[in-house]
Amino acid sequence: MFAGFGILVAMGLGWTLARSVAGQPPFQVATGPGGAVTLSAALAEPRTLTVAARDISFDNKTLNIAGPGLVNFVVSNTGVIEHDFTIDIPKVQIAPRPGQRATGAVTFQKPGTNTFYCSLPGYREAGMEGKLVVGTSLGLLSRGEVASGVAPAAPTPTMVSHASSATPPVRGNQPIQPVMDGAAKVFSLTASVVQWEVIPGVFSEAWAYNGQVPGPVIRVAEGDRVRVKIKNELPESTVIHFHGPELPNSMDGVPDVTQPAIPVGGSFTYEFKATPAGTYIYHTHQNSAVQEPKGLMGALIIDPAPGSAEAVRDAKFDREYLQVVGEFGGYFILNGHGFPATDVMEAKVGERVRIRLINAGQAAHPMHLHGYHFKVIGTDGRPLPEGAIYLKDTLNISPGERYDIKFVADNPGGWVFHCHILSHVTNQGVDPGGMIAVLKVV
Repeated sequence: MFAGFGILVAMGLGWTLARSVAGQPPFQVATGPGGAVTLSAALAEPRTLTVAARDISFDNKTLNIAGPGLVNFVVSNTGVIEHDFTIDIPKVQIAPRPGQRATGAVTFQKPGTNTFYCSLPGYREAGMEGKLVVGTSLGLLSRGEVASGVAPAAPTPTMVSHASSATPPVRGNQPIQPVMDGAAKVFSLTASVVQWEVIPGVFSEAWAYNGQVPGPVIRVAEGDRVRVKIKNELPESTVIHFHGPELPNSMDGVPDVTQPAIPVGGSFTYEFKATPAGTYIYHTHQNSAVQEPKGLMGALIIDPAPGSAEAVRDAKFDREYLQVVGEFGGYFILNGHGFPATDVMEAKVGERVRIRLINAGQAAHPMHLHGYHFKVIGTDGRPLPEGAIYLKDTLNISPGERYDIKFVADNPGGWVFHCHILSHVTNQGVDPGGMIAVLKVV
């Protein structure tokens, strides 16, 4: 690589000398339609900047270059999933595989602020972006320095104990009570922009239903007539898709296919019969890779019809919990928060416990329960036949999937329930954090 670079330098010096003899200005670099930009010879010296990509964040939100010129980027992927490092203007995209690093070079022609991000769907919106500031002088600043006029970085996570717990001022998954209109159960949602406390003291912009992430739990019984009214207070159009239940095509929530997108300030009403019973999701389907990772998702639970075999089974549970896994604002979350702000699950010895699992994120998460094996009794909202029920202690759940699990709380103590991709149990690299919840059996 260095021999090749020497050849390029020699060619550049020869080209410069030739232009000088001809009376033409040196280092005039064409930029395509619109003219040329003149750089000084000093700016042709390459500089190196290192960047590390973790599973849903970069190691620094602000990168600083003292002035225009050629920059070699060395990008390491320290996570376990695919990522890239992308800048649009000037264009560069570097994509190291997990556990590896890759390089790329780009010339910045003038001072200014550029955005770098991961271009894989959903990750930029989940927090994988930052600012690259090109100053007006030469040299390379350290990543920790903040250029003049650039806002300081957001608060960083601090190390906590596995025994810690915190109660955020607002929690997601709050049940929403319907208003009856004849035989219809009417639920009202408003989609708006809020500041969401993802871990104690760290806030990020969320696009939320009724001011919470995940949105409120819509819970009905099989056969109910359901009406969901949505008001759009977002800065762009949106829709709602009900993921899993059987719906009329006109209520499927796909913009320009089943309905027009709901404009800013507009409203729309969805109406359908709740069937079949099961664990489902509702989420945006407009500009999905942006809107859903910002928080526009929630749980729809359809309880079985009274007297059915499923209703008899469900009546035997003493405790039920909902865990919505995902990513938000550069953090891995359970029910809208990273540990230690996650929900504590409690049970008494001998109680029968059910957990409804929903993956509303963009990555797969193998969820592991310490101290227990559990039975998988339902997938994607539907109950498994008795002969198909199986035993696990770690269950991999892909984006959009739902699982229902059960166990008898016969092993007392404090047990953790967590994603077994270990970088997912950190808050931007600080362990413990992220996808950890505690089960207390007393």
